[in-house]
Parts: sequence; C-alpha cells; structure tokens
Amino acid sequence: MSLLIDKLLEARPEIKTATTRMNLVVVKAADDEVLSSVEKAIAEKRIYAYLIDDEKALKEKLSHYDIDDSAFEIINIADEQAASFKAVELIRQGKGDAILKGHLPTGKLLKEVVNRDTGIKKAETLSHVAVLSMPSLNQLIAVTDGGLILQADKDNLKVIIKNAQTVMSALKVSPIKVSLLSAAENVIPKLPSSVMEDEIAKEYQEQKDIIVEGPLSIDLSLSQESAKEKGYEGRIQGDANILVAPDIVTGNVFSKSLTLFGGSEMAGIIMGAQVPVIITSRSSSFEEKYASILLAQVVMSDK
Repeated sequence: MSLLIDKLLEARPEIKTATTRMNLVVVKAADDEVLSSVEKAIAEKRIYAYLIDDEKALKEKLSHYDIDDSAFEIINIADEQAASFKAVELIRQGKGDAILKGHLPTGKLLKEVVNRDTGIKKAETLSHVAVLSMPSLNQLIAVTDGGLILQADKDNLKVIIKNAQTVMSALKVSPIKVSLLSAAENVIPKLPSSVMEDEIAKEYQEQKDIIVEGPLSIDLSLSQESAKEKGYEGRIQGDANILVAPDIVTGNVFSKSLTLFGGSEMAGIIMGAQVPVIITSRSSSFEEKYASILLAQVVMSDK
C-alpha cells in the first residue's frame, strides 16, 4: 500500500468518488509511463483525458492498454510546440483542469504556459512543489523548489511559499509551518541565502495563517529530538511541513535522496498557472506520475 496515496486520499476523501472527475490534458501522450498512469486514473474514474499526439503512433501505443474509449479523446497533433499550444488553449477554453507533460522537453510546454498573449500564467512566478511521504514521520511534507527556479530572490521566494501553502492547504494541513532551509539556525553573513531567509521570516511574524521560520537547519525542521536537544525556541519544533530550499540543487538533491534512499514516494506539480502542470522527471515511474495526477486533483478540488 502506498503511504503517499493513502495520505492524499485521507486528506480529501471526496475525491474517491466519480463525481469529482478531472479533465486532464496530456501533451505528447504516446509514452508508456504516461499512458500507464492515465490508464490507472481512468480505471478509477478520476479523469477524462485529452490525449494530444500523432494519432497513428498514439493508437499503436493504446492498443497495448485497457482504457475505456469513452474516457478519452485523441487530438492529432504531432509537433511538440503545436501540441503544447493546443494543451494551453484547452485550458483557456475551460475544457481542462490540469496538464500532464508527456514525451517532450519541459521548456517547450512551459513556453506556451507563460506566453504573455496566449498563456495561462497566473502568479508572478511558477514554482515546483514536491509532496513526499515520510515513512519515519508518518506524514507528508512539501519540498520547494527543486525542479524549476534555479535560485530564488526575495520577491519570488514569497511566491514559492504561497504556491506551496496552496498545495498543503488543499491537503488540509494545519497549521502550515514553513522552514527556510539553511546550514544552521543563525544568520551567516557570508551566506546570502541565510540573510534573505532571515528577512523573509521577519515579514511573516505577524501572519496568523502560516508560520515561517529561517534560516533553519534540516534537523531542527524535521526532528523534534534535535529541536529539544539544541534548545531551539522557535515555533517550528521539528514539525515543519513545507521545506523551502535556498536553490534548485538543494531541493532536487534532498527530494531525490528521500525517494532513492529514504523510502519516500513523491508527487510533484508546478503551481502558479491557472491549473496545476504535472512535469515529472524523465526517470519517474508511472506510480509517481499517477500520484502527481492525484495531487493535481486534490488541488483542483479545493478551488
């Protein structure tokens, strides 16, 4: 049994029902891992799918899957850029609730998402939010941004926090506790990210719907024993549920380390557009793609 999927469904039990079916737009869908995740989601009556790709190639792939013909529509567009444009157009037309990237470069899809004239960008900054199961803690945590923003400045760091807060709020996590990760819990003048994190944390001190602290080390963020032993006096006592990385390397390495060596499972979506955009790693399993579809459904059900 998947701890990640159990926790997602536990948070929003209403999405178990067919009445909450989501319209999923799949760009360049002729990919086995993508179609496996779509097959599972359709079998559970979670989605109706718009499958965009070369029709001949897609039909050949689909012949190996048991997918209800009434639960999807094929849109015959082979070109990657044109397929990306069509996916975004379907969202603008109100026909889609989320986008799933298939077999194409991420940049081509995001180019259409952020297009000033025809795109669907809503926030000032798009950011990737990874939700991971933590077997040792029996909980979910969000890690951001390990997939999109190379190094946040002060302005887009606030948007990164807001995007992650939206995801965890949809998962009914309360209170939201955000740790701004660093090497230690004190400001290091020669480490610019720790200086910025301290400034950001001070700006959130008066907010009641979210707790933001930083700079903060990973042990104080996730280990109650460490927080107690070190005498940390903040409101986060090893119980953070959102970890904000200072750069993409930290976020990416931490997330993948948890999945590769820590027994964690991951679902990831890009936030900041009108709908969630599911962009998983090329090495991601169909289980991760399916969990990401489920996470997108959770987020959309909260709108």
